[in-house]
Amino acid sequence: MVWNVDDLDFHLPSHAQDMLDGLRQLRFQPKLADVTLLVGGRELPCHRGLLALSSPYFHAMFAGDFAESFSARVELRDMEPAVVAQLVDFVYTGRLTITQGNVEALTRTAARLHFPAVQKVCGRYLQQQLDATNCLGICEFGEQQGLLGVAAKAWAFLRENFEAVAQEDEFLQLSQERLATCLAGDLLQVQPEQSRLEALLRWVRHDPQARATHLPELLGLVHLDAVPRPRMQQLLATEPLIRESEACREALSQGHEGALLGLPRELEEVLVVVGGRALEEEEEDAEQLAPRPGNFAFYDPKAKRWMALPDFPDYHKWGFSLAALNNDVYVTGGSRGTKTDTWSTTQAWCFPLREAAWRPVAPMLKARTNHASAALNGEIYAIGGTALDAVEVESYDPYTDTWTPVSPALKRVERGRLALPPQVLVLAALHRAARGALPGGGQYQEGLRVRPRGQPVAEGAVPAQPA
Repeated sequence: MVWNVDDLDFHLPSHAQDMLDGLRQLRFQPKLADVTLLVGGRELPCHRGLLALSSPYFHAMFAGDFAESFSARVELRDMEPAVVAQLVDFVYTGRLTITQGNVEALTRTAARLHFPAVQKVCGRYLQQQLDATNCLGICEFGEQQGLLGVAAKAWAFLRENFEAVAQEDEFLQLSQERLATCLAGDLLQVQPEQSRLEALLRWVRHDPQARATHLPELLGLVHLDAVPRPRMQQLLATEPLIRESEACREALSQGHEGALLGLPRELEEVLVVVGGRALEEEEEDAEQLAPRPGNFAFYDPKAKRWMALPDFPDYHKWGFSLAALNNDVYVTGGSRGTKTDTWSTTQAWCFPLREAAWRPVAPMLKARTNHASAALNGEIYAIGGTALDAVEVESYDPYTDTWTPVSPALKRVERGRLALPPQVLVLAALHRAARGALPGGGQYQEGLRVRPRGQPVAEGAVPAQPA
């Protein structure tokens, strides 16, 4: 007998993996596998318990009062044997290889057999494959399979790259209903409007006998008054699809006359400014400052006037960054406090133009001040900042309201500028020239050129101009 010895709690770290590896080997011993799946003439021996743990479909099948609950052989119909075999191997190994050749069949089969983890990773793979040649097909496939995130990402890609997508064969194969959905999108980022018209005509020319009858209706989805007058006159004079259709000629003529009569046209571009403080305000009393009305506005370069928008609620901050995506304005990061006691924030805000109200979104993973931000392929990217030791990058997905780390940039960035053409300098000049006319009479800290129906011309932060 052993006395005065403490209890010993023993844990074998490799136990779970050892058991899984052992079960994988037992699959191929007929006496030890308790069920065989029959798929298209192929036999796949496996274990009910593991299938039930991996899939609600198999759990219901084997735990319920069904014939399959007791049968040693279960047939799965209308499925590809190789794909089901991949899923069974995944149950035992947790590993899966997804390729362009198997992703569609794997997604469909995972949906039928209820493998949620596989569905999710297939959706992620499809999002990574998005380009101008396949975004329409991936969008439709995502909608069919209930992969709403995939479909949303594909739509975002289409909105930002419509002109490139319209040049691909996939665009020419769209049904009339699907094309109408694409053209009707208010957020379709096409500049100029003529691009939407040219894409429509290209689609009709691909099969004029079947599609010409739809052209008058589809022309109603194009803002014809925004198409340059010379192009309208050219189409009326030389385009057979227009000349041979009285309804088409009438549609173009009405749009042309509307433009000539000077009817209000939808804004193509505006300059947006957010936040900041008047020059006379003292930093030491920053937290005591009352919100200054009119800290969010846009400048209409056609009307040459400023128009106030609902105030940005987080008025204390400075050093934040501004970007636009799908007609939504995003503000990220920034610092609070005084000159001697400042701290960066992770906060992020969104202003959807359709809702006309500010709302917070998921905070960034890292606190940032004086960083850069930009929109690309349906996501917002935040880059660098003075509060970080390295040039860390993260991206925001508006459809899942999540931030994800991205590989660090190659060199340090502070108040960086991304794809900034000279228009941003024009914005700074407007600040100086028109500052007295700004709503609220203060000085705006951040500026951004956006299109109410289009992609940002320039994305990034513009520092306030000194008096």
